[in-house]
Amino acid sequence: MEVQVSKGFVVLAQNNKNVDYVKQAYALALSIKATQKNVANISLVTNNRVPKEYKSVFDKIIPIPFNDDAKKTQWKIENRW
Repeated sequence: MEVQVSKGFVVLAQNNKNVDYVKQAYALALSIKATQKNVANISLVTNNRVPKEYKSVFDKIIPIPFNDDAKKTQWKIENRW
């Protein structure tokens, strides 16, 4: 019996006051879908609003599961567990 392994991407995107990282994640997802024909899923982890027109490129949109440890910072690296 052959086991199929699916491949995918998980993208963490948190906007700050200067950069729309959700928009960048959307552009990345479009690029992945255009170039990686064997990729099964693209998931976005964010605590930001995702515009309706972006949602169709993501298989899952996952809310940040714990407290936002990066509320007061610009780099948001505190949430990259």
